[in-house]
Amino acid sequence: MRGVKLKHFMLFFLFCAMSLVVGTEFVCAENLGESDRKRVLYISSYSYAWETVPEQIEGIQEAFGDEVEIEYKFMDTKNVTSKEGEELFYQSMKQYLAETIPFHGVIVGDDAALLFAKKYREELFKGIPIVFEGINDVEQAVDAAENMQMTGILESLSYESTIELAVKLCPKATKIVAILDNSVTGEGERKSFYAHEKDFPKLEFGEINAEEYTRKELQAKVAELDKDTILLYVMSSKDKDGQPYTSVDACEMISASANIPVFTIVSIGMGSGVLGGEVVSQKQMGYLAANMLKLHFSGKPFIDFHMQKNPPRQFIFDENVMKRYGIKVSKLPEGSKIVNHKESFAERNGEFIRIVSIVGAFMIIMLFVLARDNVRRRKLNETMRQAKDSMEHAARFDTLTGLKNRLVFSEELQVKLDAGDKLGLILFDIDGFKQINDTLGHNNGDVVLKELASRAARLEDENFRVYRLAGDEFTAIVSARDKDVASAYAKELQRCFKKPFILENQEYMLHSSIGVAMYPMDGATSKELIAAADEAMYHVKRNGKNNIAFFQSI
Repeated sequence: MRGVKLKHFMLFFLFCAMSLVVGTEFVCAENLGESDRKRVLYISSYSYAWETVPEQIEGIQEAFGDEVEIEYKFMDTKNVTSKEGEELFYQSMKQYLAETIPFHGVIVGDDAALLFAKKYREELFKGIPIVFEGINDVEQAVDAAENMQMTGILESLSYESTIELAVKLCPKATKIVAILDNSVTGEGERKSFYAHEKDFPKLEFGEINAEEYTRKELQAKVAELDKDTILLYVMSSKDKDGQPYTSVDACEMISASANIPVFTIVSIGMGSGVLGGEVVSQKQMGYLAANMLKLHFSGKPFIDFHMQKNPPRQFIFDENVMKRYGIKVSKLPEGSKIVNHKESFAERNGEFIRIVSIVGAFMIIMLFVLARDNVRRRKLNETMRQAKDSMEHAARFDTLTGLKNRLVFSEELQVKLDAGDKLGLILFDIDGFKQINDTLGHNNGDVVLKELASRAARLEDENFRVYRLAGDEFTAIVSARDKDVASAYAKELQRCFKKPFILENQEYMLHSSIGVAMYPMDGATSKELIAAADEAMYHVKRNGKNNIAFFQSI
């Protein structure tokens, strides 16, 4: 018996030793188990706090939805630059991959992560398709794409288009100076910047390396530049003293020091003092990278995906900076997006002005007709009655969505309270709606509001009514004694957001924060009941949004 036990122990020991030897080989594609839900590993060159990373992750999550399980690893190369740091990350990844469930695909974000994936591909990621995005070093990307299981998207910032525009806006310029640093990404952009020197022979190309100057020295260097120079911000992650900068910090500092407009080719930092340029969408790069893997999971051979050299771009400019340097919208490319735009009186009150103008013109015409021909008075009176009905309708219904407005809501709620009817009051709005207006414009914001109102209105029945209060705020009255009934209607409202909203031929997934209060338990008056529902809604917002909360439960 002792011999049998010893034999079993030795077999178990040999099995464990062999498992340690093969280590990370368990992540090979041929060892992946069959599963309906794929697993993808995302490796970022930076930390989550770096401005581009959340946008890239948002695009990846939007592409995958709930169909793919995503794990995240961050190299933090903006702060960890030593070889020891890379070795530590390698060891942690090796251990992690040896212990975790195998992955079906890998996405690497920015240059340092691509270099890591290339270096350790055979050891850590053998047989797994890898998609890269946000890559500035063209040579490294081209080299990686020669591997049949590696492809992706270059960030390839839009130097040519931005410099062409800068030359038109600054006709006296004879030089162009780029703000750069010595990071891995910075070195890639340095190559790209000087590669365009041949395209603009009338400009003398130069740079200010942010890592060679202290903060004060960098400010002084920028302040020396005059109208014969085009200033282009590319990257400035830290200074001579090792002090790190975010893109927003760098843009604010450089723009405040400069006596000339600061052009840029990166979206991060827009609205912080730079004029703008043609920038790359970090979110769309993440979306495209994830979509490649998604299509591959659906059956498309990975070898059919070719590296994309031109990422999604858009011209973006800051209206505050345009005013400072006297730059008119007419001088910008058609379709440019303007941030920090301040609406004029006419823009803010355009609908009101149109209504007043129409009503005024209508009344003048009617008075003129009445003065000329009393015989047509009856017809005129009928027309006036119809106009009155129309105006009464406009006073009780929201002109944009067609839902009953705040006035009707207050009246109908008070009637139910006076009658002692038990009811549920639901308040909800659109999470991140301000970002829709800021990034896509108010017209697209109106499209979202109208579509949401249409979906919510389809839920109405004898027990449920929906109203628009203002902006993206909506409310609903549930005529029910049972809390479960109010909960069911709240969930139906939440399901209104399951279907994407189509804006400019693109799909956007939105969410809602929903608060519910019950009468009479949560309030004896309309004011108290509304306050309770409002508190429940903001409880949801403070705890991650996209959820439902009852006032009694918070």
